[in-house]
Amino acid sequence: MTYLIVTTQIPLVATLYLSLHSWNLLYPARPLRFVGWANYTFVFSDPVFRMAIGNTVLFTVSVAIATTLIGLGLALLVNRLTFGRGLAYSLLFAPFLIMETVSPIIWKNMILNPIYGLLNFALTSIGLAPVDLITNAPKFAVMLMIVWQWSPFMMLILLAGLQSVSQETIEAAKIDGANPWNQFLHITLPHLVPYLCVGMLIEAILILPVFGPIYVGTYGGPGNQTTNLMFAVYRMLTEQYEIGRAAAGGIITAVMTTIVSLALLAYVRPYMERH
Repeated sequence: MTYLIVTTQIPLVATLYLSLHSWNLLYPARPLRFVGWANYTFVFSDPVFRMAIGNTVLFTVSVAIATTLIGLGLALLVNRLTFGRGLAYSLLFAPFLIMETVSPIIWKNMILNPIYGLLNFALTSIGLAPVDLITNAPKFAVMLMIVWQWSPFMMLILLAGLQSVSQETIEAAKIDGANPWNQFLHITLPHLVPYLCVGMLIEAILILPVFGPIYVGTYGGPGNQTTNLMFAVYRMLTEQYEIGRAAAGGIITAVMTTIVSLALLAYVRPYMERH
């Protein structure tokens, strides 16, 4: 218990304390000065931070929905395999094992590069015009990187759920004349609800402060179009050395994560208890 308090609560209290003070490392002679909520007011009034808050919500919600749909599709496909299931599972799960900062390097240099990337090679091979997603659709490019890495996680969760579906119930439904779609809609999907809820909850908590794809993939740009709260805090800390404002941004990120977690938990708890 003491270890948990030291490693979790003391840093939080220290960050909260700094967020209420003005402290710039570029001016070490200036003392730490109490400014109350001024740092929070700055964060909510600054256009960059406001855009960062919007991007944080966009990336979290869109990626959670996309990975759930893709993960469900992959889990259904892998679960139906009777030969090579282990190999298919290993290949599909591999993206999740790649480091968060390595994945965007692969996407940026090997797939989305407008000159020699695989995407434009595929497009021009079938007669379509090449595209530069990182320049022209940077938010979509970032979401693509995150979805690619996190879809296997949702596949893992849902595959565990699919493998625990009662085969006796499925066979009984077949005898009663239920087609595959009705079997999925009335037996499989209700059984997967707790797994879907847990997977989306974990994803939302971990994706909300995502950093690697934005830092490596676009560095928050072009301009600040792909800057999220975590990256805005990083730039405030490393480029302007505004400790108080960066701490305020960190506290807001933690509060947003807590609110999303509690809201999702409150929403999914009835489904989890029912199933």
